[in-house]
Amino acid sequence: MSAIVIAGALFSMAGSMSKGISALNESTRLANDVVSEGRTLQQESLRTAAIIQEEGAKFASAQSLQYISSGVHIAGSALITIAQTKTYAKEEADAVRAKGRAQLSLAYSKATGVRNEGRAALISGMTEAAGTGISTAASLKK
Repeated sequence: MSAIVIAGALFSMAGSMSKGISALNESTRLANDVVSEGRTLQQESLRTAAIIQEEGAKFASAQSLQYISSGVHIAGSALITIAQTKTYAKEEADAVRAKGRAQLSLAYSKATGVRNEGRAALISGMTEAAGTGISTAASLKK
């Protein structure tokens, strides 16, 4: 009779530990996916920001050429307009970069939470296994 109880307890313990280990492995995989997605979003934001700045510079150059071809000397309000164009492009690009950094930071935070959930599941599985072992040992002592 006790051999059957012990075997049952061992199977239950193994199942609890396996469940905890599986949860840890899955959470690690998911956390890595979340971070990878965050990195991809940040890289996309850097590319977008570079395009915005490049297009802003091209537009400012086109403005300069239009002023010159119209016979306007590039000074005063014309110079201010061109400078504002470059400033707006830079500010927009900086905002896109900041959004990318924020998305990556959020991904790291989410990944930490997911990893912590996996660790908690592992600890829970091991605790459950230990509880099964202890209760089985106690019942066999009676």
